[in-house]
Amino acid sequence: MPPTPSTTQTPTTASARSLVSLLGEQRASIVEHLRRHTEATAAELAELLQISEVAVRRHLAVLADEDLITSESEAVGGTRGRPAARYRLTRAAGRLFPHRYDHFATEVLDFLDMQHGRDGLLAFLRWRVDREVDGLREAVTAEDLHTRLEQLADALSAAGFEASVSEDGEGFTLVQDHCAIYDVAKDHPEVCAYEAATFSKVLGGDVQLSRRQTLAGGSTACVCTVRPRTPGGGAGTGNQQHRDDAATSVPSGSEPK
Repeated sequence: MPPTPSTTQTPTTASARSLVSLLGEQRASIVEHLRRHTEATAAELAELLQISEVAVRRHLAVLADEDLITSESEAVGGTRGRPAARYRLTRAAGRLFPHRYDHFATEVLDFLDMQHGRDGLLAFLRWRVDREVDGLREAVTAEDLHTRLEQLADALSAAGFEASVSEDGEGFTLVQDHCAIYDVAKDHPEVCAYEAATFSKVLGGDVQLSRRQTLAGGSTACVCTVRPRTPGGGAGTGNQQHRDDAATSVPSGSEPK
């Protein structure tokens, strides 16, 4: 008799235990199997878990609703009827598994600092600002300041920063409730200053942006206050020129004021 899934199919690593707590034991086993073997049919998964195909299909439906799996039909040689569906993980499922990108990025910044000094580190961050600005400018195109901020928040949220915008009477507040590069920023707070500089350049020279709180610095969120430099500074035909002018200034490494 094959061993039960609880003794053989549920992985025992810390990351797998986390997966079980998130998805439940049987769905976690399905996801882990697809990660290791790329694809499987419902029948194969039923045999793996020692449960019925009906039960497996219920689990697969839940995983599909969460955009964690996808399927395509494939004819099976020598059989009649509908082709068997083969299930695979989606790209979105990658978020379920731990990565060490932050650790690698921190090591790169440490190396730059040690081998090339602070000037080398800041030169890299200025280069990164230019790249980030080029990408965000395709998303932040509105003339109105509030709309520009909402476009920026949408772009940041899509990148994993969970950003939102609110009005505060004198201007706006841009809040990031999650930092996708928290470990890097915690070890290298210069990253936070240059991130704020990126926002400032994208929004344009007709606004003043100030950041006083960051997650990496111990706050509950990263918070930027944004004020128009002139009355009605969020609108007007001269806005694009303001934004182009803003591209000439980047911080020297200190927190933007």
